[in-house]
Amino acid sequence: MSRTTRAVRERARLARRAQVDNLLARYARTAPAEAELLRALVGAEIAEGDRYRRESGGQQAAVRREQQRVAAAEQAIVEAEERAAVAEQALAERQQ
Repeated sequence: MSRTTRAVRERARLARRAQVDNLLARYARTAPAEAELLRALVGAEIAEGDRYRRESGGQQAAVRREQQRVAAAEQAIVEAEERAAVAEQALAERQQ
């Protein structure tokens, strides 16, 4: 995911949170006790979502690192096979 995409998602998330805060503030004017309970529940959900998002980001980074390691290993295998082919060719030429 590009930085631009992440930034767009982050701005959208912050805008949604601002809207929820605004609605909760309006609700608190008419039903303060219920609004406070709802704010606590929403806050817990937001915190859990943030935690899962951080964990997911760490897991995605780990996957990218492993993909890079696999790609490097595959490249090393290709290079080793090429060197082996050159060595076999040189040995065959010497034997003739």
